[in-house]
Amino acid sequence: MHRSLHVLPVAALALALTACGGGSAPASARTDTLIVGTSAKPQTLDPLLASDVQTDFTAAPAYDTILGYDREDRLVPLLATEWKVSADATSIDLTLRSDVKFHDGSPLTADDVVYTLDRTAELGLGTASLIADYASAEAADATHLTIRLKKPNSSFAGALSRVYVLNAKLVEANAGTDHGQSWLATHEAGSGAYAMSSYASGQQIEFTKFDGYFDPSRGDAGTLVYRYMGESATIRDELRSGSIDVGYGMNQTDIATFEGAPGFTTTPVPSPLQLYVFFDNSEGPTADIRVRKAIRLAYDYQGHLDGILKGSGVLANGPLAKTVACGLERPDSVQNVAEAKSLLAEAGVKDLSLTLSYQPVIPEHAAAATLLQSNLRDIGIDLKLKSVTYPEFIKSLSTKGEAPQLGLMYDFPLYPDPTAMLYRVYESGFVGTGSNYGSYANPKVDALLDKALKEPDPEKACAIDKDIQEIIDDDAVSVNIASSQIRFVHRSEVGGIAYTPTHILNDAAAFTLD
Repeated sequence: MHRSLHVLPVAALALALTACGGGSAPASARTDTLIVGTSAKPQTLDPLLASDVQTDFTAAPAYDTILGYDREDRLVPLLATEWKVSADATSIDLTLRSDVKFHDGSPLTADDVVYTLDRTAELGLGTASLIADYASAEAADATHLTIRLKKPNSSFAGALSRVYVLNAKLVEANAGTDHGQSWLATHEAGSGAYAMSSYASGQQIEFTKFDGYFDPSRGDAGTLVYRYMGESATIRDELRSGSIDVGYGMNQTDIATFEGAPGFTTTPVPSPLQLYVFFDNSEGPTADIRVRKAIRLAYDYQGHLDGILKGSGVLANGPLAKTVACGLERPDSVQNVAEAKSLLAEAGVKDLSLTLSYQPVIPEHAAAATLLQSNLRDIGIDLKLKSVTYPEFIKSLSTKGEAPQLGLMYDFPLYPDPTAMLYRVYESGFVGTGSNYGSYANPKVDALLDKALKEPDPEKACAIDKDIQEIIDDDAVSVNIASSQIRFVHRSEVGGIAYTPTHILNDAAAFTLD
């Protein structure tokens, strides 16, 4: 029993993050090393926070998940060779491979899977929102275990494609007082195709191909390096000089300089990522739907598309990006300043001051925050900008009384099931956990989400998902802005850059060197 979504034939999307970098030998001097220059700098390597694209992109080569998805969005074996969901969707029986080893040579067993699931649920951060219905797990022997759920959830098996399994003994030996979070921030405890050989936070991470890996099709390069670069021009110049082989995070102007350039290829990658501003729907001025709708109408969406994205993207038309199945068929978001002013007058709002939390290290976020600040000034709202990191933003959502009035962020389905994203972002039980970004609660939505989670038929679940989105959009839970285009620029000898359903950027362990 499983459901999946498919990427639709519309424009692909993109992140724009930042970091720092350095130099290296030209590509001609390297025969078995692949270097990725990227702006996606992680703030931790702990795979618990792989819900953050920077952490996922960097940590993924060192870990394996329990299940996976192929490029047709079908759930497939990975660490688990077999899985069986009970008829009532309240438990899953798993059979694991017997030939998987961690990087320290110890075998991966069902006990490690149980430990990983328990740790994720106990810490309640990052990917924990994906397994919120997890109750317990029990290992029968080294290769068999049963997962039990708190309530029926037909999409739960898909969530196992985002749970990176940890070496339980290694993490426990370095657990400290925070279940190993401090240690895993700069170390790894995985079984993936690559083992981390060195890490300089904010600068570079280097992986070496793991000879004991069970799947010889992964890990083409002997050494995989991520070099963090803070400027688009730096990535551009390092790529041209041959110091890096793949570039991610350049602006559209720099990407355009590689179009048709000999020896280089520009590869667009479909992605379900979208930019939002989430309101605090629970209290304060933004608890008034008229204020929320006014702010939505004030934003210059076309200016965002033309000026910030340089036309490389699509405007949003609902809670899910247009590349995600089961989305709404509504008009694109549009600006209407006169109507925005009218709504504020109806609400009796004057001299309103609000605060927006945003991540200025992400260029699109910084530009969008400034644009929103200007747009709100035009309707009489003073918007203050508060700089935060991603962990700080999630922590504020998890701390009572600290939820931001407005929060600018990207979001996307973490695996190919729209119900799963709608559940973790809009179900009232997730308020205060870090995943219900708008502190949103609507009993009608909760009831429909419960119905969708129990529904094994994809088409029926899709119809319910659309009903859910209609209510969410009418409630003006967020400003749904746009989806930008993800494009990797790389030496033409590099292959394997393609859509990967459970990695919002890409799966670098699948990159190849010809």
